[in-house]
Amino acid sequence: MTDFDSSQERPELADAGLALLSFASGSMDALAFFNLGEVFPSAMTGNTALLGLALGGGHLMQASRPFTAFAGFVAGAALASACVTLWLSKLATPRAVWLLLAFEACLLAGFALAWQFIDRPLAGAGLYGLIIAASSAMGIQSVAARLVGRFGISTVVFTSTLTSIVTTATEAMLQPPHTLLHATKQQIAMFLTYGLGAGLCGALFSYPAWIAVLPFACVVGAAGFHWAAERR
Repeated sequence: MTDFDSSQERPELADAGLALLSFASGSMDALAFFNLGEVFPSAMTGNTALLGLALGGGHLMQASRPFTAFAGFVAGAALASACVTLWLSKLATPRAVWLLLAFEACLLAGFALAWQFIDRPLAGAGLYGLIIAASSAMGIQSVAARLVGRFGISTVVFTSTLTSIVTTATEAMLQPPHTLLHATKQQIAMFLTYGLGAGLCGALFSYPAWIAVLPFACVVGAAGFHWAAERR
């Protein structure tokens, strides 16, 4: 896969795109936790813990929701990885990323559309269909974000990111010149943006129609940034 000048377009365009993706995953996790049976479409560590708790307690139906989210994420990531290996590896990185994000946006558009018509409370095939669509989209997003090539930057899993932030911040406080690395500042920005997405989704809880559109709009915006980088 061909790369492009990391000193020019990438810091301005790709980083903004990654921030939008972090916002999308934060809003989707909050939406799913409150409305799709307490699952996390982008946080597989949380789903694994929920799955273990449910199985340990003998609650098979309760375990089916985090299991579905886990399976959907793996399927999305595997499909995106296969696309990269078979078709996208010869393209410039920005084009490959925005193509994957366009695919993710289609899934999220279907999610947002179905959200408007499925009866509440969500149950049955409608519930599991939404979980699969949301988690598969986040799996695709994880592969797309990885292609950008920001070391230590993630838009879907933030436990290791938080560990890196704390470690480097502690080192900066104890050792001269007492300044944070640029990569650490980026990690902090992504972490806070994820939290902002979750917070805004919580604030809009009374407006469920708008909540479902948030992840889609953010991914479309991120795809636009990478499309602009590819045009340059």
